[in-house]
Amino acid sequence: MATFLDALGQIASLEVLLLICVGTVVGIIFGAIPGLNTPIAVALLLPFSYKLGTVPAMALLLGVYMGGISGGLVSAILLRIPGTAAAIATTFDGYPMCKKGLGAEAMAIGTYGSFIGGTFSAIVLAFLASPLTKIAIQFGPWDYFGLMMFALSLVSALIGSSVLKGYISMFIGLFISCIGLSSLDGLTKRFTLGMYQLEGGVSMVILIIGIYAVPEILSAAGKLREDMATAQYEKKHFYIPSKEHRGRRYWRVMLQSSIIGTFIGIMPGLGSSTGAMLSYTAAQKTSKHKEEFGTGCPEGVYASEVANNAVTGGALIPMLSLGIPGDSVTAIIMAALILQGISVGPLLFTQHPDLVYVIVIIVFLANLAMFIIQSFGIPLFAKIVQVPRFYLLPLIVMCCAMGCISVNNRLFDFYLIIVLGILGYALENNKYPLPPLLLGYILGSDTELYLRRSLMYYGSFGDCLKMVSAGTFLLIAAVVITVAALVMRNKKLMSKLRGKKAAA
Repeated sequence: MATFLDALGQIASLEVLLLICVGTVVGIIFGAIPGLNTPIAVALLLPFSYKLGTVPAMALLLGVYMGGISGGLVSAILLRIPGTAAAIATTFDGYPMCKKGLGAEAMAIGTYGSFIGGTFSAIVLAFLASPLTKIAIQFGPWDYFGLMMFALSLVSALIGSSVLKGYISMFIGLFISCIGLSSLDGLTKRFTLGMYQLEGGVSMVILIIGIYAVPEILSAAGKLREDMATAQYEKKHFYIPSKEHRGRRYWRVMLQSSIIGTFIGIMPGLGSSTGAMLSYTAAQKTSKHKEEFGTGCPEGVYASEVANNAVTGGALIPMLSLGIPGDSVTAIIMAALILQGISVGPLLFTQHPDLVYVIVIIVFLANLAMFIIQSFGIPLFAKIVQVPRFYLLPLIVMCCAMGCISVNNRLFDFYLIIVLGILGYALENNKYPLPPLLLGYILGSDTELYLRRSLMYYGSFGDCLKMVSAGTFLLIAAVVITVAALVMRNKKLMSKLRGKKAAA
């Protein structure tokens, strides 16, 4: 109880509350504008969060996270262009509602659903993170190695259209994590190419800005002359669903979508878009009004928006309790905690128990702030969707440059983000997923460390394999790789057969 009160005391300041609101607004804006997304927003603010204290930094970044996932519904409903991948399923019924003249109602339903889903996952986060930690704290180095291999395998296999491309991306991240002096002896130089600037390794801030922000800038630069669509919305001061669309009919779909979204968030790498799609499909199959889906059905909007926001709290659970980020945004938030000198994982609950409560409370407050701000500001955010890119891109480039140079106060880092940006652009254009790369970089040094410790402790690789708990994780990882590869191979064979039939 004392720890919870301490956490409340740390949050009950004007600075923290203001940063939650600022982060939420920034997140909604980045989520609402197609081409910009939540990882970019969090990546751009990461260098600035480093200058803040731990609690203010979490207030800012978690505010962006909660606001960004929900902000994607604005352009998804008004323009049929999802602002984020998480809002793809929202277009299925949100845009038809808008065409019927119910654009404001659809956005109100989405915002209300986002609040319900985010709050549900925050409650699960509060109750589930600690029990998971009590299990994880019994782990040895080989158990942690098995767990990390499982996480890397799961993310690489399930994200993207190709298992092979997912693993190539992950191995690039592992390679980048090896650049610099060896983490064990601090003397051996690895892959520095004779540049003393690389002896300290590639900074997490530099990698995140280079891999996520620069490719989006390069991609958006080719679309400067595209005309912005006109957003239509109803004039209203505070947007909240009508009583008809908050009735008992929608309670079941909200609860079902909250559970699905939270579960998907707990599974590393699946992300909000997967949660929203699965939830939408489940809602359609279990609904008494299946024929209404795709024609402007409020149940469809609820299913997508409740689930994609429920993923947020779920994704924080493995990050806090196991030190494994649930998605790319929690990976960046985990990076922010590491930059603050805080170890994420089981030790967090023993060394900084008050910080865990702080994060849970901030998630609650950020969801509340998102609901209030977005309900009042839907007309304004709808106009932001139409801001020409040639105004936005110079501001984003300036933030990238300031953020990367501020890390070490040297121009070399600016050149480095350009190189990483070209790499990220090439990977993304060739459909190589970026989350496995980021996860490989973040977990790379710890994976190597736990493997070496295991070999020193147990004597040989064969002795390590005898450990049942870690062996289970490794076995599951192997099964995930095999099943994913077989599924992808089956899809390719089916597409070839369809092509032959079409040709015949």
